[in-house]
Amino acid sequence: MPAPRWWRAWGQPQAPSELSEWPGLSLATGKHQHKWQLSGPQGARAEVYFTPRMVTTDMLALCEAAVAGIGVVQLPLLMARDRLAAGELVVVLDEWQPRREVIHAVFASRRGLLPSVRALVDFLSEEYQRMEED
Repeated sequence: MPAPRWWRAWGQPQAPSELSEWPGLSLATGKHQHKWQLSGPQGARAEVYFTPRMVTTDMLALCEAAVAGIGVVQLPLLMARDRLAAGELVVVLDEWQPRREVIHAVFASRRGLLPSVRALVDFLSEEYQRMEED
């Protein structure tokens, strides 16, 4: 997702491979390769390797950097939804989506599940289910 002004500078990409030429923003994962894994029409898959313009462990900073026009970022819809609605970010290659990842909640079981942890897990589960329906 880049800021809308990227269309003027870079044009609309027609294929995932074109994104490798765009300035990317990346989450620090401890790996030296930076890539976006995408699922496309009719089960197609693509991996886009890129040299990041910015690497951080802070997803909010990545979102802000994309809004500021520093580069293109792949973010969870939950994080980008308001920015997309406001027109501050735009979706690139609408028919291609980030590959779905499994999310696990890990917590100590000796003392049972604390109510605050249960509330967080329930909230996140409901939000992700709502995103699936949108």
